[in-house]
Amino acid sequence: MGNQQRPWMFAEDRFGRRLRKEREDRGMTQVDVARVLQEEHDLKLHPTAIAKMEQRSADKPRVIRLSEARAIADMFGLTLDEMTSTADEEIQALAREFAQLGKEADALRSTTREAMERLESLASSLAVPEDELTPAIRQARQQIASSLNALEGEHLTRVQMGQEFIRDLRLKVMQASGLDAPDSSVEGLRGLQLSAHAAHWMRVLYRLYPGISRAELAQAIRADKLDVNTRLAAMLEPPDDTGTNWALAAVFAHGLWGHGAAEELDDRVARMMQENPHRSIKFTRHAALTEMALEVQQEMENKWDAVGEAGRGLDLIWRNPEELKRWIEETKAEDPGMWNNTSGAEGELP
Repeated sequence: MGNQQRPWMFAEDRFGRRLRKEREDRGMTQVDVARVLQEEHDLKLHPTAIAKMEQRSADKPRVIRLSEARAIADMFGLTLDEMTSTADEEIQALAREFAQLGKEADALRSTTREAMERLESLASSLAVPEDELTPAIRQARQQIASSLNALEGEHLTRVQMGQEFIRDLRLKVMQASGLDAPDSSVEGLRGLQLSAHAAHWMRVLYRLYPGISRAELAQAIRADKLDVNTRLAAMLEPPDDTGTNWALAAVFAHGLWGHGAAEELDDRVARMMQENPHRSIKFTRHAALTEMALEVQQEMENKWDAVGEAGRGLDLIWRNPEELKRWIEETKAEDPGMWNNTSGAEGELP
């Protein structure tokens, strides 16, 4: 037969590639795989046989027996269909998984909102000085404060990891689609997208809040702390299911308070600690951030039409470098002083 293969042999090739992927993902060697198969599945295979399954020599590929395939799939917690699925099938399965994750996230979001609303209704009871609380309420308040702090940290971590994952995945998709060369031009497009994003939010800021001086804005943006804006953004629900973004939180924070979210949070924590010194700093920071989020949410909903108007058409040219350059230049030309007086700040906004 030479190196010609029958269609059924392509499934063995896919099985071999999947075997190697699952093994490496788990940090296992071929010796490890052989040992586990013998100890837990009563299947004796030499490590060289595992290697031949993975490499699939074109001249004389090793036949993979059904009993071997079943044992290996079971060891990884997969089915034979999953071990031999095509790329299209894997992508479809992944799409179903993401759809299910979306439903679970929606359910969790709803449950969290209900719990927070109930907690808010009890806020007056929780604000009583420590020495006036019964032991049971005191313990419950400490538990709630600890849980809120853990929830905030976990949420922030997931948001940051998600943003990095989406960025990397987007670059890989662009590379695979041939939109740019795989070396510097992909990052070049990414840089244009970031600049367009900055131009959009600067345009929003100046259209919505023309009274803010450029010098004050430049100083405030440089002082912004990404983590505070990210926490604030994670608590917002933009209309039209657009997704949250820390730049969105930063823009509305400047519009509402004339300075960034980080400075506003520090001011509120100081004031709230003076009003109720018995609260922990962590609990107070969460309460202050929640208070700020409610104000930003209302401001955002009232002025959301202007956000869409400022970015009209941007989504249609998002992956076109030349059109993006033109859009950025036109945006900057609307008010050159807006950019000249914010030197060093615009790159920090996305």
